[in-house]
Amino acid sequence: MQRFCFVNQHRQAFSLLWLGLLIAATPVYTAYANGFNYTQGIEVSSWRFDGSVFECSIVHSMPFYGDAVFTMRAGETATFALQAKASRLKTGKALLRMEPPKWRHNLQRIDLGYVGVKQGLEPIHLGARYAERILTELNTGYEMQLTRMPWYGAENSSHIQVSPIGFKEVYQRYLGCLSDLLPVNFDQIRRTAIYFGTGVFEPLPKGQKMKLDHIVRYCKADPSVTEFYIDGHTDSVDTRANNFTLAENRAKEVTAYLVSQGLPEDQIVVRWHGERYPAASNHTKQGRAKNRRVTIRLERAPKSSGEAAAK
Repeated sequence: MQRFCFVNQHRQAFSLLWLGLLIAATPVYTAYANGFNYTQGIEVSSWRFDGSVFECSIVHSMPFYGDAVFTMRAGETATFALQAKASRLKTGKALLRMEPPKWRHNLQRIDLGYVGVKQGLEPIHLGARYAERILTELNTGYEMQLTRMPWYGAENSSHIQVSPIGFKEVYQRYLGCLSDLLPVNFDQIRRTAIYFGTGVFEPLPKGQKMKLDHIVRYCKADPSVTEFYIDGHTDSVDTRANNFTLAENRAKEVTAYLVSQGLPEDQIVVRWHGERYPAASNHTKQGRAKNRRVTIRLERAPKSSGEAAAK
């Protein structure tokens, strides 16, 4: 009888141990009078990293809710966004806090204030000020918490928690990715204007060459850019004939520089228009300065039906 009790007690202890481990590894989705607590289990790492010369991102997945996403695009600053599987939060303000790890009793909670919430699948989108601070505190070991009422009128607020467990490794990869980002992204260079001084044709202004260098560097990294349209323009100060020639010279000067830096000449279309298409009024000094320009427009190859379906 004593031996039976001894074995039974050990079986119960073993069962409780496995139950504890299972609970620790299970995502938490707790209801409090129709408000919910969305978080991962305390021993689960759900961070992942994705990076290229175009964009760096780290993502924390929360079962039953969606993802917390930190992103840095080439040529831009960091952002933080919640991407929900379904619309769950009410439009308004959410309280953003950083909670210290339980084993760091010397640290205090950090209140980052209230942030805007928009009902939908991306209820929160924050700029670099918040994104960089949250990343820094997660790396220290803090947990991020967002508190907001659900849209369906529950009695209590919902809590969204972003765990620091497993964060440090992906954060180091993210920081390494940032150093390899291109200086610009496609949206920033798809339409670029190179400005010239007054009067007769002059060499390409040194201050404008950096814009062209950014275009070259980006296009060498992105083979989907397959067409380049270069258009020369002038103000209306000289005769139309002279302006037409001046626009031609400027357009060809820009084209020659791009080709010398490695862009394929057979993919470039060069045109010149003189004073015919002003970007601003020629009656003011500022307007004429905007009209003395060469514009560069980039076009990407259309996606195939297979690529569109995969997307």
